[in-house]
Amino acid sequence: MTALCIGLLIGLLITDMGAKRYVERNISPREEIPVLKGKILVRHVRNEGMAMNLLEDYPAAVKWLSFSAIVPMAVLYVRQLRKKGENIEKVSLSLMLGGAISNLYDRFVRKYVVDYFGFRCSLKKLENITFNLADVFIFAGAAGILLTEILKKRK
Repeated sequence: MTALCIGLLIGLLITDMGAKRYVERNISPREEIPVLKGKILVRHVRNEGMAMNLLEDYPAAVKWLSFSAIVPMAVLYVRQLRKKGENIEKVSLSLMLGGAISNLYDRFVRKYVVDYFGFRCSLKKLENITFNLADVFIFAGAAGILLTEILKKRK
């Protein structure tokens, strides 16, 4: 399971970083490409802040806050991989850490995170939110951890 989880983490990193590279090279910042019958919008957005541009005026603080969140997560990940069982937690942490590292790489190398897709919906505020796969991985991993904790409490 350890090799699978590490492979998953690396695969997620490569996939998201590749998508970001493609977007940076092929889609202009003002361009919007509708896909899947216009339900998904591919864009090129540079985010210097956190989720929904939180703290965008403080990119250095965001960079170091992100770094300081990843370090204990990485320690927890290594400890978790050494345990028997608890495979959902291991996969969930692989998702979270893979996404977090990809976005952290952007913060240190590019000085901003590349976001590249959003959803068409009736609420314009929601339609303007742009994500990347790393964000999806972080969310999915957090949901997996939350779910396992809820299920543990029920036992």
